[in-house]
Amino acid sequence: MSKKQDIIHTALKLFNTYSYNSIGIDRIISESGVAKMTFYKYFPSKAKLIEECLVTRNLNLQESLDAAIAQCDPKDYLSHIKTIFAWYDAWFRSADFNGCMFQKAVEEISKVYPSSLQPAIDYKEWLKSKLSYALRRVGIQQSDQLAAFLSSILDGMTIQAQIDPNQVNLDDYWKRVYTLIQLELA
Repeated sequence: MSKKQDIIHTALKLFNTYSYNSIGIDRIISESGVAKMTFYKYFPSKAKLIEECLVTRNLNLQESLDAAIAQCDPKDYLSHIKTIFAWYDAWFRSADFNGCMFQKAVEEISKVYPSSLQPAIDYKEWLKSKLSYALRRVGIQQSDQLAAFLSSILDGMTIQAQIDPNQVNLDDYWKRVYTLIQLELA
């Protein structure tokens, strides 16, 4: 792993575990084991580091979700949608789940570091396009609108999981989502 990747990996772990505001550059430098000059060679500001961390997070999420969907029957698009919901549910129960880094960025730092918004927007657009594509293939006419709604449901599940992951029951959510899809098909 390159020094730049070491810094990003360390910063992602710290920002995920704590918060953007509570973690300073000196701690990231110390825990990533790089010299201050090396850090500033790659990241002239905390804003640039956060932006690159969120771009990396976006790419990692896309890769992970794509890998999960690749395990589905390629022609069963309903299973693609269910797999996205199951992926989120598994994430909520993982040891390093501390909420959504994009949601945290919007809440904590977007006004101070506006560049932190673009990776969050990019991820949301990517997710909605994945959902919309699958919904279209299932036969939903208003696939973009329903995809936006399903994305909002996933956001709500993520917030609820921060409060108490045991209150997020995938089967209950999926029954509701499945019913919505069936109503749209009727």
